[in-house]
Amino acid sequence: MIYSFGANNYFSFKDGFQVSLEFNSKVPKSISNSRKVSTILGIKGGNASGKTNILKCLQFLSYFVARSFNQPPEGPLFLNPFFTSKKPTDIYIDFESNGIRYIYELSATKTKVIREAIYKKISRKTLIIERKNDELKSRVAELSDLDLITLRSNASLVDTALQYNMKGLGQDLHNIKSFFHKFKGNVSSLGVMEDSYVYDYNVISEYYYKNNDALEFAKNIIKSCDLGISDVEIFETENEKGEPRYFPMFLHPFELNGSKSEKLTYWDESDGTTALYRRLYQYWTVLTSGGALIMDEFDTNYHPALLPQILDLFINKETNPKNAQFIFTSHNLEIMDYLGKYRTYLVSKESGESFCYRLDEIPGDIIRNDRSISGLYRDGKLGGIPNL
Repeated sequence: MIYSFGANNYFSFKDGFQVSLEFNSKVPKSISNSRKVSTILGIKGGNASGKTNILKCLQFLSYFVARSFNQPPEGPLFLNPFFTSKKPTDIYIDFESNGIRYIYELSATKTKVIREAIYKKISRKTLIIERKNDELKSRVAELSDLDLITLRSNASLVDTALQYNMKGLGQDLHNIKSFFHKFKGNVSSLGVMEDSYVYDYNVISEYYYKNNDALEFAKNIIKSCDLGISDVEIFETENEKGEPRYFPMFLHPFELNGSKSEKLTYWDESDGTTALYRRLYQYWTVLTSGGALIMDEFDTNYHPALLPQILDLFINKETNPKNAQFIFTSHNLEIMDYLGKYRTYLVSKESGESFCYRLDEIPGDIIRNDRSISGLYRDGKLGGIPNL
């Protein structure tokens, strides 16, 4: 689980940002659900305020920590500072993986790592490994085998070390890489990706065909949202090369000339239904793996009444037994009333520089339980709105 994360000199955040998902003692149990960390977090703000940059930070960490060794040795880091700043970008994340809490810190430019460090938090915060540039400067005794590896300026220490398949490294590096491998969503290190790039219709259909629990999960939500659908079936056929191909059919019941139902293809369905079909595959994989789903404008193509149902999947311990987290942006105003002040961040921008804050950080009693948050936001009393 992610406890908090942040960055300095990162895209539009010149002086940095810090986002916390931790609940303090003031949070009602009806909100915390007896958890110490929130499993949902909404980010609001005007267009181009910097909302997506916060999500890009998480996906950059996912790529860099777990997959950066796959890049060519001379490749870039996909890391952008504030405009033309020559200073390094600093990023950190405080998280828990397999019951162990870690802090990961990175200082880097567009082309190379300046510093990388990992801390382990048990009874106290303990540095377990640190690099500066391409040299290993510190490590605990259990990681002595790392003295033998060659670090690359554009690849993480974690991903590089695990390429050597050393048996004496213990579990910490594996825990960390596994954690970042479980980040999913529609955001890359550099921006938002179209559904057509993120979701492969054929791969998703095959997955549903071979995983009945996942199909039932998606089917039940689709049926509750599309009043014209009573069932979804996945069929197997072959393409012109004799290779297996999978496709869904959506059953629509009706009464006409003795016929009581008709099956429609994916291409005959509404944008909202096909969006659900695609994206619920990713919701399912994150909920069952305990990862993090990072979505920009997750409500696109969805009716507003559906949004609480999606969020409930992550709040309810029965549907989210592994404490998966959902971090997203949305332009829907009413979602703020559902999230409340402890699970909503606002992002504003002044003179090209972004800054953000959680609603419970606003001083005074302007936000009360008997007052609509969306109404206050709409009236410009909380900030984070476009200047129209």
